[in-house]
Amino acid sequence: MNIEGLAIHCLANELNTELSGGRILRITQPTRYLFLLRIRLTQQEISLAISIDPADPRVHFTRETRENPLEPSSLCMLLRKQLTDGRIAAVTQQAGLDRVLHFHVDLREGQGRIETKILTIELAGKNSNLILRRDGLIVDAARRVGFNSSRIRQIVPGIPYLPPPQRIRLNPLQEKPANIIAAIVAQADLTLDKALMSSLDGIGPFGLAELLHRAGIDAKRKVATVAPTELTRLLAALTDFLLPMGQIPCAAFVAMDNDGRLLAIANFAPQHLAANRLERFASLTQAIEFAASLSAAPKTTLHQETAKKVRIELDKLERKLMLLGKEMADSQKAEDFRRLADILMTNLHILQQGLTTIRLVDPLDDTELDIALDPALSPMQNIQRYYKKYSRAKRAQELIQIQIEQCRQDILYLEGIALSLTDVITNLEVQEIIQELSESGYMPTTPRSRQNAKPSEPRKVQLASGAVILVGRNNRQNDLVTFKHAQPRDLWFHTKDIPGSHVVLRSQGASPQLADIEKAAHLAAWFSKARNSANIPVDYTERRYVKKPSGAKPGFVIYEKQKTLRMTPSETEINELLQGGIKPSVPQ
Repeated sequence: MNIEGLAIHCLANELNTELSGGRILRITQPTRYLFLLRIRLTQQEISLAISIDPADPRVHFTRETRENPLEPSSLCMLLRKQLTDGRIAAVTQQAGLDRVLHFHVDLREGQGRIETKILTIELAGKNSNLILRRDGLIVDAARRVGFNSSRIRQIVPGIPYLPPPQRIRLNPLQEKPANIIAAIVAQADLTLDKALMSSLDGIGPFGLAELLHRAGIDAKRKVATVAPTELTRLLAALTDFLLPMGQIPCAAFVAMDNDGRLLAIANFAPQHLAANRLERFASLTQAIEFAASLSAAPKTTLHQETAKKVRIELDKLERKLMLLGKEMADSQKAEDFRRLADILMTNLHILQQGLTTIRLVDPLDDTELDIALDPALSPMQNIQRYYKKYSRAKRAQELIQIQIEQCRQDILYLEGIALSLTDVITNLEVQEIIQELSESGYMPTTPRSRQNAKPSEPRKVQLASGAVILVGRNNRQNDLVTFKHAQPRDLWFHTKDIPGSHVVLRSQGASPQLADIEKAAHLAAWFSKARNSANIPVDYTERRYVKKPSGAKPGFVIYEKQKTLRMTPSETEINELLQGGIKPSVPQ
């Protein structure tokens, strides 16, 4: 679910109107990515859902109840300690129409002093995050980002908060029309959509498609070819486009395809998608809540039940991951045990049997420590006791780390399954997914109901150049596309660190054209969990550099010597590719 900056502007206004003065009663974290705030208003209590799922970042009111883990995460406990009973003073948007919300929470401290803390929600695709701040400094975050991960912006406790980096662009809600025209005209060599994207804040690909549709101008025309009368028409369309943005609440729309799958959510009526199903809502928060329920849009009872079982298993794994994280934090005492043993060894000459404690100086920082001793043990036995505690804790760390990595792999696997279920078309495909889940131990083993049926086939797109693109619909197809249908020098595509389909570009032995590579990368971005995000990283490499580890789950591979493209999927372009190129069979 991708919500553009202008929509976030409307959302911030709605949340500020509804929540200002509300008191935070309870904070829960049902899953790794989902936080629920119970808030008391004057006349009622409401629940606010905050999702930082990379593929589904959102904030909205909710009536849904979710089972909570037996033990809350350390971050959840911190949020409870810092924000419970706080009064929401305001909800604001980051300057520059960025996809960032700030919840300003006032809390009464000692001697009646009011301290304001800020809960920041960054709704930025795979970089989505939840950050608690106080006095301009980061207290903690759902996703810590160290220097090794980013040299541009770090998100770790104790340092000043810096908002996501932004390009300098014009705010269409504030800027004069003449300045907007001048900014566009100054980029004569660019296509009109790219010129608008680089000039205006808050409008993404979906909004631009709507704006240019209303203006009746081809998005791919060079700015230099656009006549003054067309620019005037574009400004008129922009004025009409922005008119509803100041309304509180703002009417919103959810666009779906004919199968009920989510296409887009917008704070405007998307006229360029008039042929698709549209649902109108009185507020943006209502629209977002409805859109969140469309994740799979199953068409059959079997489909629905399978999707539900996958969701339950994912919730279990996410709760397990949080508990393992707590166990890992507890096991960090291993180094403390070794430190104490080293201090005791250094001071062995003054140790005596029969002591219950001894105060010694830590040579690393000159601090005094009280170290517990067993009076029944000799000095050396006490030292050995601490070294044994260190060894046990260290082994526990290693085992927990193995479990964490396995849990993360299982989550990625089931997220891929969930993604497959969003795009399946036939009952046969659902049956194949059920069979895979049974073989992987996530569902009871059942006899194959379609043992003799012809297996489902991957998507096939025939390009004008003669090249062919193959797209796996599920993990079984992913393995077939990669290891059966692809030749060693065919190009293989997959979203970087994001669940998605295997995509293969078969160029029939010729050097692949750049346009064909971009089309294949576009399809890989679209058929991934990050479909509704922008600038999705897509890796590609020759098929000969893709390997399947021994014993790996279906669809899991490792690869090397890759290059990376950044793609922003366009639903219109994807439909053109699929409708123009799908053929009934896969080349052998």
